[in-house]
Amino acid sequence: MEERNRNYSWAVFLILVGVMFLLNTTGTVGWGIWLYISRFWPILIILIGIRIILGNSTIAKVLGMIFTIVLTIGAFGIAYMQFTQKEIPFLSSKVNNWVFQGGGGMFNLGQERVEESLILSADQYAGVVERSLTMDVGACTFTLQDNDIQEYISINSKFPKSYESPQLEHSLDKGKLNLILTGASAKSFYLFYDESEYDITLGQWEIPTDFDITLSAGKGEIVLERAPIQDFFAEIGAGKLDVEFDVNTIPSGEVRFTVGAGEMNLKIPTRVGYVLEYDLGVGSITMNGDKISGVSGGRGKYISDNYVSSDMKVNIFLSVGVGEFNIENI
Repeated sequence: MEERNRNYSWAVFLILVGVMFLLNTTGTVGWGIWLYISRFWPILIILIGIRIILGNSTIAKVLGMIFTIVLTIGAFGIAYMQFTQKEIPFLSSKVNNWVFQGGGGMFNLGQERVEESLILSADQYAGVVERSLTMDVGACTFTLQDNDIQEYISINSKFPKSYESPQLEHSLDKGKLNLILTGASAKSFYLFYDESEYDITLGQWEIPTDFDITLSAGKGEIVLERAPIQDFFAEIGAGKLDVEFDVNTIPSGEVRFTVGAGEMNLKIPTRVGYVLEYDLGVGSITMNGDKISGVSGGRGKYISDNYVSSDMKVNIFLSVGVGEFNIENI
């Protein structure tokens, strides 16, 4: 009797969750996907409701298992596509595009958005000889570039209407212009995170600049071609950050990256030699697509082949938890 009354729906659910954890630990899928999967927590309530409605008959158990498999795999599949921005090959392009666009609002749970601009003009401060930019933008999508504009910084933002506006604090201290950008935040408890968007442009590019960037989730892209960089710090939680330096923007000071469960991709010119001092958990470090020799967890050091002969050098301090860090020469 006990065997006949047993329901395997939750066992199937746990198996599917375990498979996803296995994909995480083997590096097949980044841990950041769980931020996207968490959007679908109401599925648990749906499954409980289905269980109550169907009862304990054999047909009910079979139907319960089918619903569990379909809903769980569906949620994982949608989360995977939104997290990686990759299509699923066996689905039609129409279905893939539908998912990427949020399923008509069902999957991204997006709110009505507002747009605001934050601009710090050059005439607000005189005598600026160096600059620092601190960014704590939470879960968002952002781009950061330098350009030939007169303003010290220009930010175009788009964020949920129910959120507090992003804030740009600025001050001048002994010739150093300090800029602090804080991302939009919920006015009260909000069950689902909703990514804001920022397009950030640094003007007055000849000013030496320090960077300190924190991205908890989402995606960031930094392309710096002119601005002379001094210190460069970046911390990524469950997000993905792409950083590209030009020969003119190789940092002259300290470079420090911290990657939790997310992914960071660094592009640097081929002529630049580097020393990478790392503290690696269960994540991965690769160079031009290949795992760096000797990287198997713990602390270590990697020296690029061209470090001694190169006329441009940079030291990088790196900490990786369960995420991944990739270096690519361009």
